[in-house]
Formats: sequence, structure tokens, C-alpha cells
Amino acid sequence: MPNSTIKPEFISAPTGNSEKVALRVKGLRKSFGKKVAVADLDFSIPFGSVAGFLGPNGAGKTTALRLLLGLVPADAGEMELLGNPMPSGRVAALERTGTLVESPSFIESFSGLENLWWFGSLHHPLSASRVDEMLDLVGLREAAARPFGNYSTGMKQRLGVACALLHTPDLLILDEPTNGMDPQGRAQMRDIFKKIHDIHKTTIFLSSHLIDEIQRLCDFVVIIDAGRTVRQGFVSEILSRERESWEIRLAPGGDLQKAREIAAKLPEVLTFENAPRGLIVSLAIGASPRLNRALLEAGIDVAALIPLEASLEETFLKLTDSKVL
Repeated sequence: MPNSTIKPEFISAPTGNSEKVALRVKGLRKSFGKKVAVADLDFSIPFGSVAGFLGPNGAGKTTALRLLLGLVPADAGEMELLGNPMPSGRVAALERTGTLVESPSFIESFSGLENLWWFGSLHHPLSASRVDEMLDLVGLREAAARPFGNYSTGMKQRLGVACALLHTPDLLILDEPTNGMDPQGRAQMRDIFKKIHDIHKTTIFLSSHLIDEIQRLCDFVVIIDAGRTVRQGFVSEILSRERESWEIRLAPGGDLQKAREIAAKLPEVLTFENAPRGLIVSLAIGASPRLNRALLEAGIDVAALIPLEASLEETFLKLTDSKVL
């Protein structure tokens, strides 16, 4: 269940016209019998961003993506994709959208190359060179002649991503695109998405259960819980509003116990723990100078005060009251 004390907060959420918003959802609802999968979901994705979609298992991420693409009908709400109302504008919107939702479905007996050629040519002409380019991009050139049914889970995901990219879409919507991949494969896919975004300015909206992947790749994030939006905004702004984390390195022979006592007395210090050369502290925004001054006035020599990257995982867990995705 969501934490009832957390209210939805929309940080720098785009509110302008459709030219600035690639994807917009308002009051979206969907139930399956008595089960409410999506309840009054609201969010907007800026055009040209790389946006992450986070939520615990069962939060409604995949259902929301299927609703947005017109794969299942909504009970209520409004949706817009690349300026087109959904589902009435589905044909025009999907002409410019590449998608991979849940597991990719291809013809088991066809090779990877044959599947790309077959599905990629259904609505638009496709060149052999473009198919080869996509196979190279996702690292499947050597497996291009193998039947899709013999592919591993990670290879199937790669082929699904290649298919989504075939016609250089303006928007990519991806559901767990690195599912089944090893760390090397996930790193390669991150590089692919960054390259596509940098070269073509493609808007990317992807769901993932890997929070560190989202933080490394995305500049915008939507966090949902129990079918509702609990936070959306640019990652840098979300993290900067939470707290600051610092490593305090003491000079050789520094009094660690005394440093802990000083930290415990300051209300701006939210948490602290021992580190190999001092302390790791979480502080209220802008409080590091006061802590440093308090340590020095107490006769504790500080060798270094090192800022640490804020954690999106910590924010996620607090907002969703969850321990695992």
C-alpha cells in the first residue's frame, strides 16, 4: 500500500503545449474486475527527454503503457501521444513511435534477420542495409541467421529493441528493455539508447525495475504506486530537494567518536554512519558548511569534505513505502 502521508508532487512537470510534451496522461483509470490496476494516473513527459517509469511490482506500469498504446481500452481519463489524442489518434501517433511492451513476440521459426525484415516491412518500405545496421547496433549480427526460438531471453530483448528502432521513431516506449541481460548487455543497451537520443533527439520512455539503470540513463522520472503518480520531475531536481550526502574524511589520528558526538548534536544532520576514514552523513540542503565549522571549532581536523551522489533508490523507497521493486 502507498504511504498515506506522501502526497503527489510534480516537480518541473511540463505543462505547455503539445509541441513540448511527447506524452501526456490525465485521470487515467483501468480496472480488471474488482482489481484496480490504474487509478487516476497523471503525468507528462517532456519532448526530447529520456524518461524513466518506476514503481513496485503491481503498481500498474505495464498496464499504463498498454493503455497508452491503445492495446487495451481505458475506463476513464485522457491520453496524448506526440500531440495525438489516444486512442482516436492511434494510427498517426504510432507511425512515429517505436515500442517494446512486455516480451517481444516474433515468429519462432524465422531467423532474427527474417523477423526484422518481415515485421519492419509491414507498413513501410525497408532496406536491407537498415536491417543490417540495427542487427549491428544491438550486437546480433553473428546470430542473425539463427531461429528466434533459439534465442536467449536477452537476445530476444535485443531483437525487440532493434525492431522498435527500425524506422527512426520520434518516441521510444520500452517496457523492461534490459530484461534477461547480463551487466555487460545492460551497459551496451544504455550506450545504444544514449546514442539514439544524442543523434536523433529521440524521446525515450522506459520502465525498469533497476533503479540504478534509471538514474544512470534518465534525466526525467515518473514514480507510481498503486496505480497513482507519487512523484514526477527531472531527476536532478528531485534529488536536490531531498537531502545532501557527504563523506567526512578526518585527518590521521582524528577523533572519530568526538566527530560522531558533534554530528549527533546538529539538527541539520539527518543520519550518519562510520566510514573507513571518517563519517558518511546525510544533511539538510546547504548544511555542510555548518557541520564543517562545528567540527573545526571542536578541534577536529577535517582532511576532506566530499559530496556523494544522491540516491534515486532512497527517494523511491520513501515514496512507495516499498522494500523491493
